[in-house]
Amino acid sequence: MASSSKRKITSCACQEQPAGLPIPRRLNFTRTDYLRALYQWFNAFRRTFRVPPGLYHTGCCYDIQAPLLVTANYHLTVFLLWRTLRRRSVRLLVIDTAGINVWCSSGKGKFSAKEILRQINRYPRKMLSKADKIELVLPKLSLSGVRLKELRQAGITPRIGPVYRQHLPAYLDRTPLEDLKKARYLFSLRDRLFTLLPSLVQTGKHVLYITAGLFIWHYFFPTGIHWQTMALSGMVVVLYVICFPWLPGRGFALKGISLFVLLALYLTLDRYQWRLFSQDQLGFTFHLFFIAAACLLFALSYTGNSGVSNYSLVKKEITRYLLPAALLLLGALATVIIKGVR
Repeated sequence: MASSSKRKITSCACQEQPAGLPIPRRLNFTRTDYLRALYQWFNAFRRTFRVPPGLYHTGCCYDIQAPLLVTANYHLTVFLLWRTLRRRSVRLLVIDTAGINVWCSSGKGKFSAKEILRQINRYPRKMLSKADKIELVLPKLSLSGVRLKELRQAGITPRIGPVYRQHLPAYLDRTPLEDLKKARYLFSLRDRLFTLLPSLVQTGKHVLYITAGLFIWHYFFPTGIHWQTMALSGMVVVLYVICFPWLPGRGFALKGISLFVLLALYLTLDRYQWRLFSQDQLGFTFHLFFIAAACLLFALSYTGNSGVSNYSLVKKEITRYLLPAALLLLGALATVIIKGVR
């Protein structure tokens, strides 16, 4: 298997597939897909482009002895896998996760043993493996949604692959393939910085509307409060993403509250910084409310950009903290209205 996984893809003799059976497709991307991938990154990993579910392969022809990897049909996920493995001979089973990435879809129950079996059953067993059992490599971050027992009962041998796609080539070189049960997702600074720009774009879309409204209100009722919301929101996003592991609290919202407390203490002690944002008590109150709301709202939204979130815990956090965050934002807007009409 090791020799087949590293086989050069310059030339090979392809075997014809039996008539009437679904044919595995060669995975290939064009320059347009690079632009799509960039757009998906900027768009905060939201559902955008999808890859049709089914069986794919790299190399010039389908190799039944090549490793069989399972992944989601989120375009960016498949594209990055292709970038990593395109010079090797591998097979990819792309399952239907409604265009959601691996760890999000597994948390929502879409990346599941049921969906894997549904795609497997589209193809005859002899097309998938020469042995009695089919060996599949699952991404480590899919395990929250996949029942391994269900796969084993269906005659499938699941292998737990690495967390990071960069480790796949070295993993596939070692045969027999091992289970990386102890592999951990560290959510390192590099991982967090990868989410920084999408997080800024995601937050900026919402804050832009608030800032535009404040500019309009300031035009008719001078308040001196407008651009500061963009600056404060950007500061919250950058500090939360970079300092995430060190912020007190286990939950995302608690870390947001901790960041608010630290920022409020810093700005209160540094009167010069406060003078950049407000000149009076109402201005001070507005920015205090706004920072608190920004910290909480971004903390709740960052659960969708982080690989260390838990779906059930996220739902509890949103239920508990979304209303207080909205009330804080409304309080900030009420304060600036009062400041304008006084």
